[in-house]
Amino acid sequence: MDRDLSLSQAARMVGVPRKVLQQQIQAGELATFEGHLRMSELLKLYPDTAPDDSGILEKVKRIQAAALDKATAEPHRDPDHLNAQIQRLRIENGMLRDQIHSYEDLSDEMADRLVALQESCDKQQSMMLGTLIGWYMHQVKLREPH
Repeated sequence: MDRDLSLSQAARMVGVPRKVLQQQIQAGELATFEGHLRMSELLKLYPDTAPDDSGILEKVKRIQAAALDKATAEPHRDPDHLNAQIQRLRIENGMLRDQIHSYEDLSDEMADRLVALQESCDKQQSMMLGTLIGWYMHQVKLREPH
């Protein structure tokens, strides 16, 4: 099965610097397809390359690197640290709830003002404003929790 490789992958696979492959591409010795090297092209110049082993080995290396990054990125959390985080999140949650209530109040006031404005308009303006109010109320309803 012919697979596409990045230039870096191909260089690691055959054990040469990336610059060597770039020079071979520029010299017309290697053809690229949409910026990638096909395995079949690479095997023409480097027939001793083991495509199956290299792919698996590369995948294992990526998994190991990701696991190492994850392990070093998350330090061991002690209970005091976790309790402090919980307290911070409770405060943040309360502030967000207050902000939501504030926006709900603003939305209610906006609806009241639109209806009051509609009552003082002529018939055509009242109909247009009625359409806007209907749309607004529908949008508010869509955003309410179920």
